[in-house]
Amino acid sequence: MLAEAILTIQSASGKAKILQGICDRLKPRGKFLSHELRVNDREDEIHRALAAAIRVNSTPLSETNWIATCQTAGLQVLNHQTGVMGLLNPARVIQDEGLIDASKFFWNVLTRPQLRDRLLTMRQVFKQYEHELGYLILCAEQN
Repeated sequence: MLAEAILTIQSASGKAKILQGICDRLKPRGKFLSHELRVNDREDEIHRALAAAIRVNSTPLSETNWIATCQTAGLQVLNHQTGVMGLLNPARVIQDEGLIDASKFFWNVLTRPQLRDRLLTMRQVFKQYEHELGYLILCAEQN
């Protein structure tokens, strides 16, 4: 199974419920891969700032808390990787989406003032917390 930032936008109980469901549905030796937002520090403060900017319940966890959340649901983290977040960085958008889709994205941002304002607000929060925010990729299987 593969997830991308699905858990980040869930409450603690939502994370637990989804992870338990994943654990229950994995075949023996099956793997769960996930790519999530990670915080180094100031989890509550960053949660409030992201929720206000993104207008979604965004609750990234620390590396330790992500692993503990998986273990509580019955998943053993086999491997994980962390890094700096490049979300909404123009060069990263092109790298991730390709030139054509990135061009469509940039066109929409330029021609839609509400979208542009929202993305700039999100980018401002990401920049403000650039030393505390990052990503976590984890690979887990049933205990």
